[in-house]
Amino acid sequence: MTISSPLDPVFYTQEDSIPLAFQYQFLVTPTQDYDVVLEGTMHRIWHYSKWFKPLFSLLGRVGILVPKTGENIPAKLVVKPGVYPNGQPFHEWNRVFEFDPPIKFETTVVFDETYQNIADRVGTNHFLHMVWDGKFVSPNQFTLDTIANGFRFRDKIWFIPKWLWSFLLGRVKFVQTAHEDNEEVVDVDLRIIHPLFGEVFGYIGTFHAKKYPK
Repeated sequence: MTISSPLDPVFYTQEDSIPLAFQYQFLVTPTQDYDVVLEGTMHRIWHYSKWFKPLFSLLGRVGILVPKTGENIPAKLVVKPGVYPNGQPFHEWNRVFEFDPPIKFETTVVFDETYQNIADRVGTNHFLHMVWDGKFVSPNQFTLDTIANGFRFRDKIWFIPKWLWSFLLGRVKFVQTAHEDNEEVVDVDLRIIHPLFGEVFGYIGTFHAKKYPK
């Protein structure tokens, strides 16, 4: 199998049944003649407690999560595919949340060779390497579940023991579901679950995936 998107290994056995929004967002490559944008609304972004506000503000400043809460926040995700000099494909997922002022949240998606699954590079200089158990659940769901975290420096990854990262960062569970009546529309649901405090962060939203000619 030739990998042209970092998410190809998640979907390659299901090519004939992948919802259109997933095809646009997850399988776009640099050779295609369009850009991919998901536009929609975050119906709710919430945090566990006001006592966690200083921590979430810090994590927001270093680009790990969205530090503000709110309801019915317009949002946009722009997907930019690329290839590193060594031939490794990547996606840049650039999000904008229309708070006042707007908040940008950017990640780079790659394929992690150690765990043979997808990973996000997040934070300042992409110092945090988050590995997911990414799955396509036919016919219309894509799920992510944290399986590892590490610190990245000069393209080297130092993985953190599971007991430590689960306590420091919690475990992320993400579900994206394509609508049955319109495969270009998806619902997203993300939760961060801490081993002591339970669900400490989350958001839900609805987005329409579109292709725009370059």
